[in-house]
Amino acid sequence: MFSRRNLAIFASALLVAVVGVQVISSDDAWVDLAPIPYEMKVPKDIAERLRVQDQAGDMGNVWTAQTYEDGAKAYVAVEYRADSGEVVGFMNAYYFGEADLDKTIFPNQVPPYGFKLIVDDGMALSVAGPQDSIFDPMSQDGKNISALYEILYEKKSYRFKG
Repeated sequence: MFSRRNLAIFASALLVAVVGVQVISSDDAWVDLAPIPYEMKVPKDIAERLRVQDQAGDMGNVWTAQTYEDGAKAYVAVEYRADSGEVVGFMNAYYFGEADLDKTIFPNQVPPYGFKLIVDDGMALSVAGPQDSIFDPMSQDGKNISALYEILYEKKSYRFKG
């Protein structure tokens, strides 16, 4: 059985944990994925390194043209700016009617438009990210990409803007 002392210590530890989570969450920022009607929550210090590029204006690109031909309503690429100034692709986000997205997914094949993450009112958000970091995992850029990758496929990392 718990003594009053142990119960008090447990309650105090729980309170510290809850306060810690709130402090950590205040260090986050929302990155707008426009024209996709979602935002992605990322650490503030990393958010300033990200740039969202609407791909609709790049219909000369075969992949972009195919994406819209397959029924995408919106498609964005998210780029990361490294300490060196180099800009690299981090992820793609796609917004489809769920039925159109489902037509592109086949058993035993990698989904071409990433992982279907959120479905709401017949529309689907899917995301595709890197398999590996191109940065040394011990570098700050490597740590940043790892942190982003950990939240990339988490539904709670996204919110609807509508």
